[in-house]
Amino acid sequence: SKKQATLSSFFKADAGNGGSDGGAEKNAARDVGNIGNVDVANLIPTVSYGIGKEKHDGEGRSITLDFPLFTMTNLYVPNSGQKLERLSYRTKEWDADLLAYMQKKEKERNVPVIWLGDLNVAHTAKETWNEGAKHLVKSAGTTPEERASFDQQLDAGYVDAFRELHPDALGHYSYWSQRAGNREPNKGLRLDYFVCSQDLLEDSNESQVVVRDSYMIPDQKGSDHCP
Repeated sequence: SKKQATLSSFFKADAGNGGSDGGAEKNAARDVGNIGNVDVANLIPTVSYGIGKEKHDGEGRSITLDFPLFTMTNLYVPNSGQKLERLSYRTKEWDADLLAYMQKKEKERNVPVIWLGDLNVAHTAKETWNEGAKHLVKSAGTTPEERASFDQQLDAGYVDAFRELHPDALGHYSYWSQRAGNREPNKGLRLDYFVCSQDLLEDSNESQVVVRDSYMIPDQKGSDHCP
């Protein structure tokens, strides 16, 4: 049977380990404080739930991992509804409180932050296959209000990692309507994001955590979204 990979196999071995994966694994077994040249303590997070406001506890499925060097929050942004009946709640309450939560984390912990998941907004024309269609301004995820709300989050000092790294990319979507059969012809929307502190895109000698890339995997099936 195939042997399961150990965590240490994903890291380069130190010179002191003889330069082989086997040496790295033996060293990790002897000294659980290090994997290669990585301090294991930096890989162990503190876990919490929600975005700091009790009124949102039933929304968003938010999980926050506070790693020593950064904070990551995985969540689902509430949908504005088929008739936009929740548009005001989503833009004026949820979006505002999410931004405040991430800003508080960044300030209090003094580390960069990332939030990711289905953010339920196709931010610009490049994030839709049919930009200009009349119904978009009245459809959840593509309303002017939702796009403006996302603008406010980015203007606060954060970056859409995919669009920052691939500014001219077209046809890269993360959601397709199954009912309409839109996946095969790639008639989709990009609703899923990694939003991060600007610092995470700056690679320097002082950088301990850097975003190297962000992309979709459209060939991964099993949902109307892709990773």
